Amino acid sequence: MIEKTIEPCPTCGRPTPTDTRCVFCATVTDLDLKSLQLDYVKTAESDDEEDLPRLVSVVVQKTGQRFPLKSRKVKIGRGPSNQVIIPDDTFTSRNHAWITYEDGEFWLEDLGSTNGTLLNGHPVVKRQVLSSGDKVRVGHTELTFEVDKN
Repeated sequence: MIEKTIEPCPTCGRPTPTDTRCVFCATVTDLDLKSLQLDYVKTAESDDEEDLPRLVSVVVQKTGQRFPLKSRKVKIGRGPSNQVIIPDDTFTSRNHAWITYEDGEFWLEDLGSTNGTLLNGHPVVKRQVLSSGDKVRVGHTELTFEVDKN
């Protein structure tokens, strides 16, 4: 039988098995983010998956800046490792949310951000399906999700 080592959670100090996420905090840890990045790289290299619709993008409402979505997993946040970078909004977390494409649907999921993610004005508590024209708010930044299937 393998014994698990228990260590204090770096955020709240509660006992937590090593190499697992604290169930009390449920925050996205650096290990989770590394895992997400590895998933992103694996997905980007994968040839056997269904193609994205041709023109999919996220548009920043205030500036009109357009971010084409070129892979099946796209992270949104302030940090430079994101595919959709919101650098000047201090209310946007470093790794705030992500959009994934699975089984012909786009999904939005909050990554444990400090200020949460809104979809059409409603908090994203669990991952939600995205449709063309949906409004996504991260921090004080509003984005529009656009899909052109032509």
